[in-house]
Amino acid sequence: MIDQKDARFAATSLFFLAVSGILLVWLSRDGTVDFAVSRFFFDPVAGIFPLKDVPLFAVGGHTGLKWLALFIWLSGALAAATSARVILLRRWRSPLVFFCVAVVLTTLVATLLKMASAHSCPWDLKGLGGAADWFPLFDLPVATTGPGHCWPSGHAAGGFSLIAGYFAFRRSHRLLAGIAFVLALGLGALMSFVQIARGAHFLSHNLWSLWIAWFCSLMSFLIWRVQIRRGSEGNRHDVDGF
Repeated sequence: MIDQKDARFAATSLFFLAVSGILLVWLSRDGTVDFAVSRFFFDPVAGIFPLKDVPLFAVGGHTGLKWLALFIWLSGALAAATSARVILLRRWRSPLVFFCVAVVLTTLVATLLKMASAHSCPWDLKGLGGAADWFPLFDLPVATTGPGHCWPSGHAAGGFSLIAGYFAFRRSHRLLAGIAFVLALGLGALMSFVQIARGAHFLSHNLWSLWIAWFCSLMSFLIWRVQIRRGSEGNRHDVDGF
């Protein structure tokens, strides 16, 4: 079982996940906001997204930010791997391992959903430079769906997945948890903006990535806290996440 603080946090998170999930379903099925935002970056005369291949966005914003997110995760993985031998890192081992696992879970779920998705990216759709037809989320695919594999945003998920750092340290180091929270939302939002501007994803694709990141981190957090509570009899410090 988890303690009352974790239970209240889980209940609040699940409530907001439910409400935001309903709003996201509406947003994804209506399509009006998605197309309005994407058209802002689309040039109807040239029939392209002008920022699609601009180096600042295609290289710096896409590839560069992806490597930055990976670097942060690798730093956490390296710290977790060496924590058994480095005394200063030993007490951080549990949250570091949790962070690494939760990030991988988020990216894995987002990747699998994307691979199975029949929804195409904005730049592949009619009216936005492509030939594929758009259809609402959770509807049966139409005959001309195009290449698909564009829901949710895997790129944004890489940034938002770092929200696991907030879950890892929220009980023991609130300042560090706050930094992780701001970093994850900031990086994920920037990665989302880049992909929307390039025509690679709709706004809703990116918001779903944030939803998935929070859900996966929350589920991982609850399992982690249960395990900590079970092992707390042998080590009282474990109750606080170490």
